[in-house]
This record gives sequence, structure tokens and C-alpha cells, in this order.
Amino acid sequence: MDKIVKYGAIAFLIFFVVTAPDSAASIIDRVLGWLQDIGNGVSEFVTNTAL
Repeated sequence: MDKIVKYGAIAFLIFFVVTAPDSAASIIDRVLGWLQDIGNGVSEFVTNTAL
């Protein structure tokens, strides 16, 4: 059952990227922006608590 879900998710991602590359790129850009914001927040927190 896990293999079916895994391959289904991969197939959906490939289908999404092929049929709507602009939307897929936008989503990836947004996710990377969120990760950058989280990283900056953690970095600032560690810097402020270390001093």
C-alpha cells in the first residue's frame, strides 16, 4: 500500500510540473521563501540568545 501511495504522489508531481510549470515554479519559489524566512528567524534567535 505504501508503494502505491509513493508512486502515485511522484506521478502526480510529474504530471503537475509537466502540465503547469509556471504554477509549479511559483509554489517552489514560495516554499523556498518560507524556508529562508524560517532560517533567518532561527539565526536571529540564536544570535540574540548567545549574546
